[in-house]
Amino acid sequence: MIMPSMLKGVESGANFALKLFVIYGVWISIIKLLEKSGADKKIASFLSPFAKKLFKNESEDAYKFLTLNLSANLIGMGGGATPMGIRAMESMQIKKNRIMLLVLNSCGIQLIPTTILALRAGLGATTNIILPALIVNLATTVVGVVLVKVLVR
Repeated sequence: MIMPSMLKGVESGANFALKLFVIYGVWISIIKLLEKSGADKKIASFLSPFAKKLFKNESEDAYKFLTLNLSANLIGMGGGATPMGIRAMESMQIKKNRIMLLVLNSCGIQLIPTTILALRAGLGATTNIILPALIVNLATTVVGVVLVKVLVR
């Protein structure tokens, strides 16, 4: 009685892991296409004025890593954004800017919530959550930025 239940649980877990692996493979392929086409750099250059306004008085190196971090997060590749976020933190000189980057990364700012989409698709659920996710991301990001601007002196 116990062994069949255990085997069924293992089979279910393995099937779910395989589905997630395939879905992540698709997203990683899309991300690689963005990198190869140079679209990630275009997104970063688009975000450069925003970064310079939000993170004032930083070095060009810091802005480069900031925009790459933000653009990677926006397209939903949080794992790929982490090394760039760490490099940005290392190159930043102003404590308030470091706190702002931490808050922005913690808010989960992204246009495409790839992790949640992958989990939901792996479980066979509908994936029509993009609009609610965008609304929540926007709200938490705005609140986070305002709090940093008001509370951190």
